[in-house]
Amino acid sequence: MTSSSGSSGKRGTSRAGAQYRVFIRTSLKGCHAHHRGMPEPTVYHIQKGKLVKVPDPGAFGRGDCYLVDAGLKIYLWIGPNSTVDEKFLTAASAVMRDTARKGQADIDRIEGGNEPEEFKALFDDFRLTDEDTESILKKVQLEKREYKLWRVHRQGDETFFAEVPLSKDSLKSDDVFILDTWDNIYVWRGRAASAREKFDATILARAYDAERVGVQEIELIEEGQEPEEFLRALE
Repeated sequence: MTSSSGSSGKRGTSRAGAQYRVFIRTSLKGCHAHHRGMPEPTVYHIQKGKLVKVPDPGAFGRGDCYLVDAGLKIYLWIGPNSTVDEKFLTAASAVMRDTARKGQADIDRIEGGNEPEEFKALFDDFRLTDEDTESILKKVQLEKREYKLWRVHRQGDETFFAEVPLSKDSLKSDDVFILDTWDNIYVWRGRAASAREKFDATILARAYDAERVGVQEIELIEEGQEPEEFLRALE
């Protein structure tokens, strides 16, 4: 395990307006497949950390990522100019939806600009645009390799994922937290956190790791059993 106190990382700072949430519903309400004479599939994209329904299905911005929900088929459309956090949150949202359907949905990843004809056929007017909405992690932040702390908690049938101040005081026993120190990703599990929160946090951490450049290790940490390098990163 690489120590988080090395020169490869810098501490992040919590700034006003820097905290966002991603809402991941696990309800099947509103899901439908696209057939001739039926509505187009529901399309979402990540906007400031939130999964937002797209008002104009068929228009795909090169700087964004999209989740196309066609019922038993879920597509991840990855824009060539999209950022790591957009890819991560879109992938995590797809996995959550598939989990709610007991793994019955197929998830296909599509690289923007290389769409198969079957995907284009889902829309009456498929087209690429130069749209690029604001993301959570700015490229300059990635270059500085700032540490990040994320809170994962459940409320009703939704999973909330939000950045919180990088501090030991942010850790709460009834939630799960993901600490990103660039070289390593820690999943801290509060003793009162629910099994679903622990499960969702693990999925989110894996999705985050999959979209990151380089090699990271994911370490599960139970409250009260924190390793020294984890605590140092929060000082």
